[in-house]
Amino acid sequence: MRYNEREMDFYYLKKYRKSSLLQILLFTLLLSFFVQTTSAESFRVHKTIMLPVTNAEEKNFVKAGPNDAIVVSLPEDMTFVQGIEIMFKVPQEVAYWMDSVAWSLYDEIKPEPTEKKIDYRGTRKTIGTFGNSLSLVLKIPLNSENTIKKDSYSTYIDTIPDFLHNKIFLRMQMVMKGTPSSLSEAEFEVSAKPIYINKGMLSITVRPPDNISSALYNVFIDETPISKLQELLITPGIHTVHVTSDSFRNETKSITIEQAKKHTLDIKLRDITPLIRIAAPDNAAIQIDDKIIDYKGKDSIPVPQGMHTIRISIGGYEIVKTVNALNGHSYSINTNIDATITEED
Repeated sequence: MRYNEREMDFYYLKKYRKSSLLQILLFTLLLSFFVQTTSAESFRVHKTIMLPVTNAEEKNFVKAGPNDAIVVSLPEDMTFVQGIEIMFKVPQEVAYWMDSVAWSLYDEIKPEPTEKKIDYRGTRKTIGTFGNSLSLVLKIPLNSENTIKKDSYSTYIDTIPDFLHNKIFLRMQMVMKGTPSSLSEAEFEVSAKPIYINKGMLSITVRPPDNISSALYNVFIDETPISKLQELLITPGIHTVHVTSDSFRNETKSITIEQAKKHTLDIKLRDITPLIRIAAPDNAAIQIDDKIIDYKGKDSIPVPQGMHTIRISIGGYEIVKTVNALNGHSYSINTNIDATITEED
């Protein structure tokens, strides 16, 4: 009876599984040895593949073989990055030959990895296999204070790599004998993305009026006083910024902070002089304290603190109002002259 290649693979796999208890034990001991090895080792890879990670929304991906090295280049801006997530799409043949391919994370890699190098020396920090799954997700922390969540769908790396040259070095290698030669030609699809802290950044600029060189003020975010105004790390969401001053008007602004985004808020202080805003028809004559006011085109009219009389004349109608203007306050006066039409028999 003749078998095709896939049937032969199943035949050898069944044979392997029936008599592999000793091999599995040896393989387990081999992994244990690798994990406990902390001294530097020299090794050669088939090729070195560079996988750049950026802060953009889209993910980069590369294709790699079972004996290649993958060098993950970290983003230039690491402000919000607390880890890296590396995702493998595992070829069916590798999953079929369970635990036939291992991945290793290395520190202290020399020389600096490039696509033109295949010989390296480094210290293996951790090792694992791809098992019989068609995917694998590695979560690699980059600092000890990370808040990366552990789950059953990914592998959390307990060790923090040194990411020398701003790179993370991963090596893949065949670790099982008796596999078909075609297995070494299998292709993994590998992608990576940053794992961000749950913070956004806010920088606040407070500017006094143009004719004033300096100002004294206090800044609050959600009623909490702050002294540093630049590069504040804040939980995502809607936040309220208050600026209070004895010499200027109090200002209140709302801003929405997004995760891993940088935001700026520019607040210009205004003079404490009371302001009166008047909304009136174009043909109205306005007087404040018996002084004719040209209000057209003006957003508001500054007045001294104290009592003021506002007189609004429209045709034969006259409206007189008084207001006690206080420093730091604004007052709006709206005029509405209406006529009612009734029908009589």
